[in-house]
Amino acid sequence: MLIYDVFGRFLGVKKTPDGWQVFRADMAERKFSRLYDIIIPDDMTEAEIPGWLGDIFHEAASELHPDVKRVE
Repeated sequence: MLIYDVFGRFLGVKKTPDGWQVFRADMAERKFSRLYDIIIPDDMTEAEIPGWLGDIFHEAASELHPDVKRVE
C-alpha cells in the first residue's frame, strides 16, 4: 500500500484488479479504513496520485502542511 501525507492527514492508496482504493491510515496503530467517497481514476499512474490528492484536498493545505508527500 502507498501511504501519503495529504496536508497532515494520512491516506493509503492500493491498486487492486478493480482499480485504486483509498483508505484512512492510522499510522500509530497501522490500521486502515476504506474510504468509498474518494475516487482515483483507474487509468491514473502512481506518479499522478499525489497531484490528484492535492487537487481534491487543497482546501486542507496550511503553512504547517503545505504539500502532499508519499511517506511509504
